[in-house]
Amino acid sequence: MFSHTFSVPYYGLDMKNSFKSGTLLEFFQEAASQHAQSVGIGVADMQRRGATWVLRRYRVNIRRRAGLGNITVRTWYEPKRNLMSVRLFDALDESGAVIANAWSGWIVVDLKRGKPIRLDRILPAEYYDSAGNVEQDEIDQIERQDAKENSSPRYSRDFRVRLRELDLNGHTNHTVYFDWAAETVPDEISLNFAPTQLDAEFLASVPRADVTVSGHKISDSPIRFAHSVTLNGSGLEAARLVTKWG
Repeated sequence: MFSHTFSVPYYGLDMKNSFKSGTLLEFFQEAASQHAQSVGIGVADMQRRGATWVLRRYRVNIRRRAGLGNITVRTWYEPKRNLMSVRLFDALDESGAVIANAWSGWIVVDLKRGKPIRLDRILPAEYYDSAGNVEQDEIDQIERQDAKENSSPRYSRDFRVRLRELDLNGHTNHTVYFDWAAETVPDEISLNFAPTQLDAEFLASVPRADVTVSGHKISDSPIRFAHSVTLNGSGLEAARLVTKWG
């Protein structure tokens, strides 16, 4: 297990004096990056081997929001059937109470062929030596995506991927997708409630391009919205998301 303590900056707060969802996701990402680099499997390490990490699934549960102060992120990982690296996170406040947790599923992709590689063909022994223990029920939980189309009103917004939103792979950073999704939620929801769960399935990478993000309510109690990210021009669906508000 790897842990790192972050200080919530002023610019990481929203109008309710709570950390923004994007701030939390950035903390998770930074902790994961530091952990990966410490065992020689960071993005730069993988690129030197002709491969890279690609995020496929992500679920974040926010139990309680905090303001200025310190948040400690704990993260650990484990290979799943030699095809996916499962990484989990806990975020703790200064008292040690868990305020959020997350599950993520990553694959390794060959940069030349653009196809997944079995983990044991590319990852060093240090990856397995540092692996933790991921409970099976936590793995199964995110694999059951239950968002369905219905007749509720649809909301959509167009976005242009900014250069600053691209990562080392030249793809839109995954934290941006959740900001897009939140922008498709009506103001009467987003201004009076806060996201309590963020769930995403990433289907294709998004380069610097124009995208349309749509959303529609799929339940009232709890309040849940389904979202889709589509590349303009090709019409390719790049991601599906579900946000829960409370």
